[in-house]
Amino acid sequence: MSRPSDGVSRPAGDHGRLRAVAALSAHYGVSGILTPYLPVWLAASGLAADAVGWTMAAGFALRAVCILGFGMAATLLLPAGRLAAGAAVCAALVLVAAPLIGDPAVIGLLSVLAVGLVYGSIPLIESFANTVTLRGGHGYGRMRAWGSFAFLIGNVGMGALLTLPDGAALLPYVTAGLLLCLCLAVLGPSWQPPTPRLDPRAGAAALAVAAPLLAPALLLQASHAFYYSFGTIWWIDHGVARGSTGIVWGAAVAAEIVVYRYAARRLETIPPATLLAACCLVAIGRWLVLSLDPPLPLIILSQLGHAMTFGGAYLAAQTVIRTRIRPELHYMAQAGYAFLTTFVGLAGTTALIPWALRATGADPWLLMAAIAAAALAWLGLARLARAAP
Repeated sequence: MSRPSDGVSRPAGDHGRLRAVAALSAHYGVSGILTPYLPVWLAASGLAADAVGWTMAAGFALRAVCILGFGMAATLLLPAGRLAAGAAVCAALVLVAAPLIGDPAVIGLLSVLAVGLVYGSIPLIESFANTVTLRGGHGYGRMRAWGSFAFLIGNVGMGALLTLPDGAALLPYVTAGLLLCLCLAVLGPSWQPPTPRLDPRAGAAALAVAAPLLAPALLLQASHAFYYSFGTIWWIDHGVARGSTGIVWGAAVAAEIVVYRYAARRLETIPPATLLAACCLVAIGRWLVLSLDPPLPLIILSQLGHAMTFGGAYLAAQTVIRTRIRPELHYMAQAGYAFLTTFVGLAGTTALIPWALRATGADPWLLMAAIAAAALAWLGLARLARAAP
């Protein structure tokens, strides 16, 4: 059984903070490459547009399954640090094997497996960061800002590599190297959240407490599905230079860093429902701007909205989990929220996008704005229900 290390319970909490920062940075550095550029690599490897969409959707779905499976394994079998390290090494091997085999179908299947392995441990890492926040008094936002900075480096660096001949082919090898760094970051006796409590009934009760706010947060993240799965391809098809795609993504993450580094504690004092409503309004405006097929400067300007559409909303969800759910159930709430966000929100929406576009003929960004509007409507109805006698 997983044993909680005393690394996070020592009075000298700085060591736990550095471990949390290292784990967050390593993970989000990998994510900064895979999130924008995995679809580009898949298309360059010979997959058709629909196949890219289904591959991304399947990756999101497996990611959700791995989130729950990794949590169960961390409870029953392995310390969380060793589990995350093993998953990182396996993902690196899978990504390197995919281009060596070369068959587009195999590349798609191995990419799905890699996504599940890479993202399956993120609730464990986030649970550890929240534990350090609670026990050491360190601001979560400031630690998370380092993860966003690493994401930014991945965006810009991989975007620059796309300008090289066959630059997209470098993605699996660069990512594999960063995954080995992730392995080193999470190994060690001080990297271990408290043993997760995977009690399904207690976890369901915990999520029920937070559901009125986590549900619209889920919808808001679902409105990012086209952005995550097809955004880079869409920008390239609409005239954005390949080397500039990293700048486009980087603008969003830079705005997110500012929020985490300088505004997180203030935003956490705002009622989560109010904060989420503001995030929904920003998301609607952001997707509407992109639906106008704007020039590059306006695309970059719209990306600044990511500070709220993701950063603010993620802070609201983390605040709800940290303040409204008992500490021993934090991991279950993290895993449940991440499962619903990825399986229902991202995987489900990504799988439906090609069908929805054919059925409606609508601009994809307008569909994403409609989902964000649904999240805002949920919040409004919930407020009316609370005000009713």
